[in-house]
Amino acid sequence: MENELYFLIGQTHQKLYRLIDQEALERFGVTSAQISALLHLQKRNGCLQAELGEALCLGKAATSGMVSRLEKHGYIKRAPSPVDGRGQRVLITAEGLQVTMKAKPLFKEVRQLLEQGFNKQELNVVRRYLKTIKGFL
Repeated sequence: MENELYFLIGQTHQKLYRLIDQEALERFGVTSAQISALLHLQKRNGCLQAELGEALCLGKAATSGMVSRLEKHGYIKRAPSPVDGRGQRVLITAEGLQVTMKAKPLFKEVRQLLEQGFNKQELNVVRRYLKTIKGFL
């Protein structure tokens, strides 16, 4: 079982996010998922809350909870959508932008850790493999 791809991918995912979350919480007081949300908003500021959830592969309840926690920290604010009266736009604040800037070195450290011992060609194969699997799941 330990050589099954689904098992290896699952274990790797758990260990990786445990490591990143521990570092992110210690350094910035937020989880890696919350940082990912802020990074998405840095690129797509003002997107609908539903779009943010889709980008992070989260359901409505999980997205709503995350947005509420980020809003409580002062990292984002919500505004009604001018197009959809039920939709909420999510906007990153200056404080949220500061978190993304501080978090970039952490993600660089993790990338270096993940890539050590592999050449560019091998990494490209891994990326292609993972993207392909993600595409048909």
